[in-house]
Amino acid sequence: MAKEIQNLHFQPVTLSMREMIYSYLKPMGMHHSQYSFPTLIMWGQGKNIRVAEEGDTLYILYTFPDYVPYMLMPLCRNPEDYPRAIETAAMHLESMGAQVDFRGIPEEYTSYFTQMGFALEEDRDNFDYVYQMESLRTLSGKKLHGKRNHINQFLSQYSFTYTPITPDMYADCIRVYNTWLEGKDPSVVGIQGEQVAIDLGLKHMAELNLVGGGILMDGQLKAFSLGEKVDDEMAIIYFEKADGDIPGLYPLINREFVSHAWQDVKYINREEDMGLEGLRRAKLSYAPAYLLKEYKTVRAQ
Repeated sequence: MAKEIQNLHFQPVTLSMREMIYSYLKPMGMHHSQYSFPTLIMWGQGKNIRVAEEGDTLYILYTFPDYVPYMLMPLCRNPEDYPRAIETAAMHLESMGAQVDFRGIPEEYTSYFTQMGFALEEDRDNFDYVYQMESLRTLSGKKLHGKRNHINQFLSQYSFTYTPITPDMYADCIRVYNTWLEGKDPSVVGIQGEQVAIDLGLKHMAELNLVGGGILMDGQLKAFSLGEKVDDEMAIIYFEKADGDIPGLYPLINREFVSHAWQDVKYINREEDMGLEGLRRAKLSYAPAYLLKEYKTVRAQ
């Protein structure tokens, strides 16, 4: 593959790009959380995620500190453009002095890469967990018996009020987040970026199409969650934070938020587990309906 500078002008993701990015995502019915506009802008602060539009193709470049640069699958309005777009993206990575590395490739798009000679492997750490909305709302069935018990344990000791989260509750949400953060290792994957992401999400809920819900105990916010309705079928939950010292509070905010926010969608995407063992156990414990698979290119030895 010839090495030449490609005419791709990458820029940090900004609020002004919302309609442009949605114009690619919505026609594709894209449900993978990595590609959502809130993910791209909330986690892309500090130029960690940048995008470039060329013709009818959107390119997404990740350049996080301590990680090798890589691109997500190019988003093409015309399917016949994928071979050209993949080659253009690969040549741009080479022009940066980086190895060609694609990630976040949905299963239904893998053939575009294999036909061009790329070897792919499953990226299990980045599979999205997708649940039936009705299952999370009712927690019915044997598999979720433990979740119902945890909520009943909470209700036997405490009372609560559900409340929508609004931007004027920013300080309360940050206080909950800081409580959750106490005692955690700041070097753990994602924590530093998450602080910035939550800050931006809370300050720009309307622009990011985010809705939120929280649990009040004695008038004080103790848990909150933020998410986005992607289309008539799917909603994505981006953040869920609670006081971990209160038994049953996590399954309660999980149930209450889904019940109040999106009774008109079929599925809830609760994102990936990043390969964290505890997070994987927690997500599996809610009995996902299916996992949204993602693939990555195999790096040359």
